[in-house]
Order: sequence, then structure tokens, then C-alpha cells
Amino acid sequence: MVIGENTRKVEVIILTNEFIIQGRITIPANMRVSDALNKFLKNQTFIPVTETIITVIKNGEEVEGNQFILINKEQIVGIIPQD
Repeated sequence: MVIGENTRKVEVIILTNEFIIQGRITIPANMRVSDALNKFLKNQTFIPVTETIITVIKNGEEVEGNQFILINKEQIVGIIPQD
């Protein structure tokens, strides 16, 4: 996806079985997060996430953040938009 005026960055919290990932995903400007995941990103195996903070659920330890990660959609338990 090309980032431009037809897209927007959305802050999200992504839950997996092992991690809580806070970051931003880029979606089409006119879509809700759920619609973007179910329609626009449905054929993609990985979701790009930027400006991340990663916390280990087991011990609450914060893992060093990254400017960019890819998350396998099969590992996602839930996504909470922060807008």
C-alpha cells in the first residue's frame, strides 16, 4: 500500500498469545480498522506495524521498540483501535 492522502495511520493495540504490541497501522482513509483488515488486507499474511512498543504478557517486560515490524495475522488474538 502506498502511503498518501488516501490513507491514514491508526494507533492500535495488537494482542497475541505472548505479546501486547502498541503501534500504528496504515489503512485506507475511508475505512474502519475492522473493514480494512477484513477487506483490504484479507489476502496479506503479514500486517505492517510502525512505531511499536512490545510488551511481554507473561512478565510485563517491555521489549525494545522498533520502527517497523510485520505481524503474522494468524498470531493475532485481537486488535483494539485507539482512535
